[in-house]
Amino acid sequence: MSEYPRLTHTYNVDTTAECFYQYVYGENDIFYPHSHDFYEIFLTVEGTVTHLVNGIVQKLPEGSLVFIRPDDTHGYIYDEPESRKTTYINLAFSSKTARQLFIFLSPDFPSDELLSCDMPPTVNLSVVEKKRLLSQISELNIVNWQDKKALKVKMRAILADVFSRHFNFSRQATQNSLPVWLSSLLSKMERPENFAAGMDRMISLSGKSREHLARSVKKYCGITLAEYINELRLNHAASLLSRTDIPIIEICYSCGFGSMSYFYRIFKNKYSTSPHGFRNMQK
Repeated sequence: MSEYPRLTHTYNVDTTAECFYQYVYGENDIFYPHSHDFYEIFLTVEGTVTHLVNGIVQKLPEGSLVFIRPDDTHGYIYDEPESRKTTYINLAFSSKTARQLFIFLSPDFPSDELLSCDMPPTVNLSVVEKKRLLSQISELNIVNWQDKKALKVKMRAILADVFSRHFNFSRQATQNSLPVWLSSLLSKMERPENFAAGMDRMISLSGKSREHLARSVKKYCGITLAEYINELRLNHAASLLSRTDIPIIEICYSCGFGSMSYFYRIFKNKYSTSPHGFRNMQK
């Protein structure tokens, strides 16, 4: 028997709507290690969440989307001042909803792999992807919570989109948890001064050879070093374009890009529009 409490859907999930969601604000809402007989996903909205799951400590930066299965044991640690200011959204849903969700997504969807890997499947959303998911979740607020059927339909629509869009990957991407040194490095690289400095800064912070670092990032993240750094830079650029009126040329060079033409090209590849067009759409 587990030494941690086991939460049940009877008291933690609306039995008619088969779901429940809530915003969690750092140490104002304490969740000690526990398991449960239902499923949940949670999204880090602000700050870095220190997540204790299945005996391993993870640092989950803003935009982390995690799928928690029944019998995963997890909780949250508020060990640093920054972690006390985190915000995340928790969406819980029943086993019945999960079964019907995976049936709906077809036999080709890797549900068995998602459910059997050792660690909860985790993905990092871009600024735009996170904003899109937050917008979907906010639509739950306009559903009449007395209308359980409408709430069930809306939540299932969101879950179908989330899983088909973000968790449609193979066991290779889920079976290995990040080594501690790599998890720490990735957290450091999220700082603008580090990703703007580029690959040399990443190698220096890692304490590893370029070859070893490249192999590790490819193994655990599925991308090259250049792709990883560009992803960080593009996410930050998109955030600045959305939130500020800083000239695009300044954003380009402050994020670490060496030329405007290259910045425009890879930005358009990711967001299907130019930086100028992206800014106009956000306004």
